[in-house]
Amino acid sequence: MEGPVGGGRRRVAPPFTALALAAVLTACGWSPSGPAPTSTAACGPGPAAEAIDAEIAMLPPGQWRDTDRGNTPDCTLYWVVVTDGQAPGSPQQALFFRGAEAVGSPTPEPRPYITVIPQGNDTALVQYQWLQEQDQPCCPTGIGSARVTLEEGRLTVLDPIPGP
Repeated sequence: MEGPVGGGRRRVAPPFTALALAAVLTACGWSPSGPAPTSTAACGPGPAAEAIDAEIAMLPPGQWRDTDRGNTPDCTLYWVVVTDGQAPGSPQQALFFRGAEAVGSPTPEPRPYITVIPQGNDTALVQYQWLQEQDQPCCPTGIGSARVTLEEGRLTVLDPIPGP
C-alpha cells in the first residue's frame, strides 16, 4: 500500500495540543473581544452626574466611582459601570439609563468583573466573569453574558444572568 501523493507522511497534531492551546488562552482570564466602544459624542453627554449619583446612593456603602460608559447606536440606552475599589475583584455595578432617566441594573447586587458592550441598535450585552477554583483575582475564567434592552421604557433582561 502506498502513502499519500508525493510519498510524504502527514503528521497530525496530538489531541493534547488543542487542549494546551485552550488552557493557555483561558489561564489568565481570557475573554472574547467585543465591538469597539461607543462614543457618546453623537448621542450627547448621556446621564447627568446627579442621575448617576442618585443610582450610586442606592448601592451598598462604599467609594463608588465611574469606570466605564457607553450607549447603544440608536442613543436610547446608556450605561455607566461603577466600581468600589482598585483591586481586580472589586465589586462593580452596571447602571442603565434611558437618556437621563435611570432604568435600573440587571443584577440587584454588585458583582466583580462586569463589562458592557453594545449589541445591535437598542440592546447591550452585559458580560459577567467570575473566579473558579484555581483562579487568581486578576484572572477569572468563568464567563457568561446576558442581553439587556428597553421595552416600554423599562430595562428588560433578555437572558438568564450567568454566574457561579
